[in-house]
Amino acid sequence: MGSFRTSLRDILQGLPDAVDQVAGYSLGGRFAMGLIAANPTRFSRALIVSAHPGLTDHAERARRAALEREWVVRLRSEGIEAFVRAWEAQPLFSTQTRLPEAVMKGQRAQRLRQRAEGLAQSLEQHGLARMPSLWGPLARFPGQLDWIVGSADRKFLAIAREVARRRASTRLRILPGIGHNPLLECPEILAECID
Repeated sequence: MGSFRTSLRDILQGLPDAVDQVAGYSLGGRFAMGLIAANPTRFSRALIVSAHPGLTDHAERARRAALEREWVVRLRSEGIEAFVRAWEAQPLFSTQTRLPEAVMKGQRAQRLRQRAEGLAQSLEQHGLARMPSLWGPLARFPGQLDWIVGSADRKFLAIAREVARRRASTRLRILPGIGHNPLLECPEILAECID
């Protein structure tokens, strides 16, 4: 968890004073939550899309750590192409099969441009199992919190609803029929939500 906190400190130090809003999707959402936890009064608004505030159960954290180790081994032993095939086959991304072929090819090309070792190190340093729980700081965030999630992303929908339950002033937007990645699945609708 130290690497996560070190990364947050470095990001905060590099931000210009004029930046008073933070946004993030998935892992980026975890970093956004980490930033508001590290300095709650620094940001007036946070926009979180399909993200997890962290694991609170030790057994769940251990299971997640084992899963992340499997992904790291796959990256290092089989390479980026095998990793991308397996990554895209996760149920989390099943709604993306409805997208036009050109969109899917573009997404795959973007994933294949990543470096296997860079992704492995990211999982080792910033995976969900390594991230501290941010539920408490998130509930106490004094700024405006907007949360966006797809209705077809059942796991993250449940998380979003729990965030809204713990922090009643959260503005929760549920996108009908959308899965885990609104940036890919409905960029126009997401842009309207952000505006």
